[in-house]
Amino acid sequence: MINNPHYLYRMTILHAISLLAPVMGSDITCSKLLPVVINASKDRVPNIKFNVAKVLQSLIPLVDQSVVEKTIRPCLVELSEDPDVDVRFFATQALESCNQVMMS
Repeated sequence: MINNPHYLYRMTILHAISLLAPVMGSDITCSKLLPVVINASKDRVPNIKFNVAKVLQSLIPLVDQSVVEKTIRPCLVELSEDPDVDVRFFATQALESCNQVMMS
């Protein structure tokens, strides 16, 4: 469904991942759910991309710090340079969460 042409289906998958990740645990989140979110960051619809940033932000406390540095942060940096102002806003917010995790 993450490849469905209608963006609301793709949005629903992102929402489902944000709800499933805390329950599934770090291993399944990193191996099965995170790749789907990272892939969705390349979507052409800005609403999908800023929801990707929100989901990534929610995953930061759930995964290992190395995953944040190697996978989540680079994706958020890319989103923070998006042409859409909302995508940039939510990506920047999520990057601030990354920085707070690094300091603690």
